Amino acid sequence: MPEHLQNQTAFHQEVAKRFRLVPNFFVSTPDAPEIIERLWGFAASAYLDNPIPTLFKERLFVFLSRFCPIRYCIVRHCGFLVGYGHSAGDPTAPAQTVEQVIKLLQTPPPWRRDLEPIYSSLEGMNKPVDWPAPDTELEDQLFAVCTLIFVNPSQSERALKVLRHALGGNRFEYVLALLAFIRTAHFWTVVHPGIEMEDDAKQLMERHGDLAVLLLQEPDPWSP
Repeated sequence: MPEHLQNQTAFHQEVAKRFRLVPNFFVSTPDAPEIIERLWGFAASAYLDNPIPTLFKERLFVFLSRFCPIRYCIVRHCGFLVGYGHSAGDPTAPAQTVEQVIKLLQTPPPWRRDLEPIYSSLEGMNKPVDWPAPDTELEDQLFAVCTLIFVNPSQSERALKVLRHALGGNRFEYVLALLAFIRTAHFWTVVHPGIEMEDDAKQLMERHGDLAVLLLQEPDPWSP
């Protein structure tokens, strides 16, 4: 255990209770520990306690972290997804297989796909959809429009309208809150490049070299 965690604070005990470990993300401000505790409040409201289903949240977190230049988030959240810790802080969430995660990571980004069928399908919904199961066509469609909004919100007017139509106003806002936290998490790792990957995440990549290649590759940049 790192020296700074040998005597865990009540805050770190709370983090560990949710995730089954203390991600290094939450020990990244030794000079101002109160800041990360306040950031934890944002994580709790927009991510952990967000009523979106756990696997949808965690799979979307992993999918969007492909586009962050720092690889900490994608590796850590992939670890959660396959059972190294708790996905979205939920101890009841089933672990995904490495094969399922590889398939998710190999999905082309929306700017390398024909978006018209996705838009048309979601615009054609007669009522707000239920949250989709993992690895379904509807999940794929929602992830595509979420990615456009996340990467370039100022040029994603149609994606925003389609997502609101498909989910309904209430669920739409919860998704935007989740996107806002993921964006914050990515920014935090960029401006704190010294955050190290945890030992369990390193072990995961050592055991699954094909997964490690996908996790560590350079992000596919957005292109209009």
